[in-house]
Amino acid sequence: MKFFINVFLISRLKVREKNEDSNQLIFASARFFDDFMGRIILHLDLDSFYASVEEMRRPEIKGKPIVICVFSGRSEDSGAVSTANYKARELGIGAGMPIARAKMLARGKDVVFLPNDIEHYTEVSDKIMDLLDDEADALEQVSIDEAYLDLTDRCRGDWRAARKVAEEIKSKIKELESLTCSVGIGPNKLVAKMGSKHKKPDGLTVIMEGEVQSFFGNIPVSKLHGIGFKTIEVLDRLGIKNGKDLAGFDFKTLKENFGENKAKKIQEIARGIGDTKVEQRLKKQVSKMATLKEDARSAEQVFGRMNELLAELSRKTAKKGARFRTVSIITIDTNLRMQTKSETIPESESVLGAVHVFERLMKDFFKENDGVVLRRIGVRVSNLTYKKIQATLKDFGKFVV
Repeated sequence: MKFFINVFLISRLKVREKNEDSNQLIFASARFFDDFMGRIILHLDLDSFYASVEEMRRPEIKGKPIVICVFSGRSEDSGAVSTANYKARELGIGAGMPIARAKMLARGKDVVFLPNDIEHYTEVSDKIMDLLDDEADALEQVSIDEAYLDLTDRCRGDWRAARKVAEEIKSKIKELESLTCSVGIGPNKLVAKMGSKHKKPDGLTVIMEGEVQSFFGNIPVSKLHGIGFKTIEVLDRLGIKNGKDLAGFDFKTLKENFGENKAKKIQEIARGIGDTKVEQRLKKQVSKMATLKEDARSAEQVFGRMNELLAELSRKTAKKGARFRTVSIITIDTNLRMQTKSETIPESESVLGAVHVFERLMKDFFKENDGVVLRRIGVRVSNLTYKKIQATLKDFGKFVV
């Protein structure tokens, strides 16, 4: 099989030498053979992400129930819970709950309530996503603390190799940010997602093709990803309790209760049938942020750290083949007030070539904000376009297992 695939790809590569437009055909063909041989998808979920990040920068609260809140400002307790760590969840506190209700449940207990610091969480998330991007054939970030990784080509269909990659990723995240994550590996995104939910926190579950049916069969329908509360109520009335019940249930009856499309969808979920395509989404902007070692009262005090961030930003844009038209600085002062200054420039692919623009924006910021003291800074490029990267025969070799 491998011989015939190689012959096919070489023949398509020769066609490309005569016609560059055949690139898409080659990629599609390689992807077809990859799918034919099965895919290995990893889902990663950072455990209690916001609360865990706060534990790392506030060691004195480590081990306590932690509740991250979005305060509305109308009163001391107005607003909603953004997330809670596992200890807080044991008290019945969960995301979306009114802060006043959460504090009532926490009464008499040593629970820590903190405001949502999304800029800092994004900064930490970006570092981790950069790490994941280096580990995967394709990376699809679905939220600040969740991502799918396609490991098919890297692991060449070897599930043991995929487990080893997952263990290395978990170790690197722990070393980089002292955070844990839960990981699931499966033949599609649905199975990988269910795997990451199976052992939390800090778990790792591998579900190979031949194990999907038995794994999903034992899961209560209320725990199946993609099946909502109202659907669960109907399934319960039909006597359907777990994945096995739903997977084997009479389709005609399901169709009468849910309609054909939904009946088909929920039965596919119960059978572990899901999308295998990990979408490598092109970002519209790329940024880097960092906390200053010392509070800054002038642009000159910021330049050293800013140049380090620009070097990191340059590496990121070069790796992606990105060009940009807008540069920005982001500032966060000691009162946690965030401001952004931007400037549009002729399209460029050199971040380091635009250092003078970043420095001028920072100088202008301090001129316009007399007496301000900065705690964190960031740099950003936006209005991105991406160069088309031509493929070579070496690139296609990784599609063959």
